[in-house]
Amino acid sequence: MDFGATPKTFATGAVQATVRTDISVQNGATPVELPPEKTVRSVPAGEPVQLDIRARAEERRSDAQRQQSAQDDTAQQRRFDEQRRQQELRDVIERRLDIDPKTRSVILRKTNRDTGEVVEQLPDETLLKLRTWSREILERSREAKASRSHEIERLA
Repeated sequence: MDFGATPKTFATGAVQATVRTDISVQNGATPVELPPEKTVRSVPAGEPVQLDIRARAEERRSDAQRQQSAQDDTAQQRRFDEQRRQQELRDVIERRLDIDPKTRSVILRKTNRDTGEVVEQLPDETLLKLRTWSREILERSREAKASRSHEIERLA
């Protein structure tokens, strides 16, 4: 198969680099054009670096344990502070269960013994008012139905 182009070979001569004999080259050195007294001599290589992977892993483990114990200590201190604060609140707060006559529901009131202020109430005042109004509306609707049924009976 012919592609139309014939390979051409060219004759070339090899050019030899000039070798200088005035510079003594040491083994492994790069030749430069400086006099030997102005060149920098390389320092022999030192000992190779030894890495102890097990020691690093052990160090990481001990760091993690120290960090975990520090976190545990702070968490324990927080729990202790919270328990102490709750105990102080228990000493100051009085709990009472009452029954509201209007709604007939049980009310838990937590009051401050020192000031007499209501700290917490379950159910809330708003909910008690809603229950009272709901009860009143139901009673009024029952009364209205009862009076209507009597009127119907009278008319019939």
